[in-house]
Amino acid sequence: MFTKAIKSILFFSPVMVCTISFGQIKDKDNAKVVSDSIKLDTIIPVKEKLEFIVEHSSEDEIHNRKKRMTYLLRKAHVVYGDMTIDADYIELNWDTGDVYAEGKRDSIGNIIEKTKFTQGQQEILQDAFKVNFKTKVGIAYNIRMTQDEGIIIADKAKRVNDSVMLLKRADFTTDTYFKEGKDTRPDYFMRASEGKMIDKKGKKTLITGPIQFWVYDVPTPLALPFGYIPAMGEKRAAGILMPRPGERSNLGFFIEDLGFYVPFGDNFDLKLSGDIYTKGSWAARAESTYRKRYKYNGQVSANVENRLTGIKGLTEGNNAFSKQNLFGVMWSHTQDSKANPYLLFNANVNFSSSKYYRESVRNQYINTGQVFTNNVNSSINLTKNFENAPLTAQLSMSHSQNYNTGDINIAFPRLNLNMSRIFPFAKKNTPKEGLLQNLGLTYAMQAGNEVKTNDNDIFTDKMWKEQMRMGANHKIGLQTGITLANYFPLTLSSDYNEVWGDNKLVKNYNSVNNKIEDTYLKGFNAYRTFNFNASVSTNIYGTFINQNKEANILGIQHVITPSIGYSYTPNFQSENWGYYSFYKNMNQEEIWYSQYENMLYGVSIPGLTNSLNFSLSNNLEIKVKDSSDPKGFKKVKIFEYLRLSSAYNFSAEEFKLSPISVNGMTSLFDRKVNVQFAATVNPYKIQRYIDASGQERSEYIDKLGDFKVSNVTLGTGYTFDNSTFGGKTFDAKNYRKRGTVRDENFYYDNDNYAHFAIPWSLTTNISYTYSKGTARKGIGTGSLAMNGKISPTPYWAITANATYDFIDNEITYVRFGFERDLRSFTLSFGWTPMGTYKSYDFFIGIKASILSDLKYNDRSRLNY
Repeated sequence: MFTKAIKSILFFSPVMVCTISFGQIKDKDNAKVVSDSIKLDTIIPVKEKLEFIVEHSSEDEIHNRKKRMTYLLRKAHVVYGDMTIDADYIELNWDTGDVYAEGKRDSIGNIIEKTKFTQGQQEILQDAFKVNFKTKVGIAYNIRMTQDEGIIIADKAKRVNDSVMLLKRADFTTDTYFKEGKDTRPDYFMRASEGKMIDKKGKKTLITGPIQFWVYDVPTPLALPFGYIPAMGEKRAAGILMPRPGERSNLGFFIEDLGFYVPFGDNFDLKLSGDIYTKGSWAARAESTYRKRYKYNGQVSANVENRLTGIKGLTEGNNAFSKQNLFGVMWSHTQDSKANPYLLFNANVNFSSSKYYRESVRNQYINTGQVFTNNVNSSINLTKNFENAPLTAQLSMSHSQNYNTGDINIAFPRLNLNMSRIFPFAKKNTPKEGLLQNLGLTYAMQAGNEVKTNDNDIFTDKMWKEQMRMGANHKIGLQTGITLANYFPLTLSSDYNEVWGDNKLVKNYNSVNNKIEDTYLKGFNAYRTFNFNASVSTNIYGTFINQNKEANILGIQHVITPSIGYSYTPNFQSENWGYYSFYKNMNQEEIWYSQYENMLYGVSIPGLTNSLNFSLSNNLEIKVKDSSDPKGFKKVKIFEYLRLSSAYNFSAEEFKLSPISVNGMTSLFDRKVNVQFAATVNPYKIQRYIDASGQERSEYIDKLGDFKVSNVTLGTGYTFDNSTFGGKTFDAKNYRKRGTVRDENFYYDNDNYAHFAIPWSLTTNISYTYSKGTARKGIGTGSLAMNGKISPTPYWAITANATYDFIDNEITYVRFGFERDLRSFTLSFGWTPMGTYKSYDFFIGIKASILSDLKYNDRSRLNY
């Protein structure tokens, strides 16, 4: 059933505000106006003093001294204070203070041009109106008043005083076509036979009798016995949020979105709402938005749910009873870059229980696709840029969560200090020469607290006492370079790291229970590492020019970029450095371990590295003959890039040569389709054997020779649209006229046939991975994802999304969507016909935000 909720229907301002009576009238030149037969000194003085000067103009005017009246004829214009009256005819009574204005009439007496009354930013149109400045009582006929997103039309409006106005048969609509004068009738309106507008200090409250919903001048059964809309106007108003009733087989009867809305000033609000289900489930939400112009804006929400499914007492089967407590907290904050360019604060927080998106009571995340979310991340950052120093400081918090494993990583306030590269030995305003002047220095410091926990331990004593770590990491980098023989850039670099932590690990073997016991010694601990790197590279160009100008291939260019580097790191795992210790196992063997492996920034201490790194990059391009090109040829890239890399560690005891990494990208169809690929080639032989259980095992042995591909990844995608197959661009200049009122997107030819360029798009993405390792048979995964959209008319949109697993030969996800722009309404329908989250959703509602609760929204899971 439709939600019978109408909020903020009408916005109304007083037809006119007058505080004094007329005493004198002046024209634009502020000269006193009298009839020809009356002298200036014969004007009778008024008894009341005017607060403002009345300015007026018209094509013709008549002043009747006996009746003490002024008549303004044709294009009459009156200005008094912040009020302006424009009409075809205006009467001014000098004594009573009555003002009467009337619109322009045609030859048979019908109003063809309304009067216009303007006060401040409020504009009201009416056929005629009358107001008395002394009593402040006024009457207007056939008024038309625009307020924000809506417009009100009333047969009669009577202004009782400054704060009360009575309305007779008032219609309200948000139809933009009617509001802008493009159409003479609205596509919908809400009609009240009688109403009262109360204005107290700018807050307008509307009270009406029975109010009914009309569509295209046809009354509907949607009606309320009375209407009460509090605190209308520019300022937001507190009020009850109308709930949505319904029923679901797994949850029972329900009431959703029951709540209350409260604004706090102009910059902050709060929305409290909840859902209640007869089978025991419930949900509660708190949402708030805030904004300060030119400063910041943000939104925060917190959700708590108690999800009950199944039948109580059943422990097995599809209807087994389960109870879940779900929560979710979201916060986004954006600072305006102009507010303070040297101090920036931004936040994006998404923290929830692991099953929140997948098992939410209302399942609203199925429609948005968030139900498939596996990982979420959050961050809060306060960044300080120093105007006259190469320093940047950042205070931050972050969070990452894996919904599949339940693992949660939280970084509590973390401080980062970074110094951009400086050249301490370079001369100012002169080119840098030599290794010393090119020597650059960088510094980075990171300090913080971090917790690695899970859903069960989050915010428990175990998390605070056992899983929290703190520490700091200092990094100093040195880099310099020089070009050898004009062709070989040489780069030299060295890094120094110092790690501080709050614990030290001690391992002991307990012979009683035959277990290894870990003991963490609290206190300040530190270790230091450093390394040295050198690299040199160059570019080698190979060019072939075909002398045969009639050949299809006119030339080839091959660019090879070889690079070779050397890396050295001392063996910090050696006993001499004191970073490693040992314990003796049950066989009295020494087992060495890192004493700092549990420190926040001390995950690994490097061993001896004495390696040679090498890579080879390729770029291959050919020039082919093309008669359609003005130049007579075009360039085709065979490889955007093709890179091979590996390393040889002289100090490694075995497997000195690292696997060879291959990655590249190429383009197809005139560079419209990019194909990315990567592979790993392992050069070592594989040894297979039968273990004690009779199972075949395999492992790499330290012998070169096989060079087999261990894994491959491949990905590509393309978007097809109107122009893909040579479609012509729609040109409105080819048509003689354009439609009006919802047909303005159609252009008509000489035979009055409508033409519209139907926009469509189809995006396809293909991904494939293959992993083999030492197994005899590899494992491949591959999928084809397609997203399509077409608009057969300007106001229709049809979408379709599908994912096909071409390895398992099955469709894993399908969703269809239909949207229709109904002028003042939006209609949409979504359908997921298969899969775990089989469901549908239907929505129809008014576009205008002030009537956003006047809607019908149905969502349902189909596999319950």
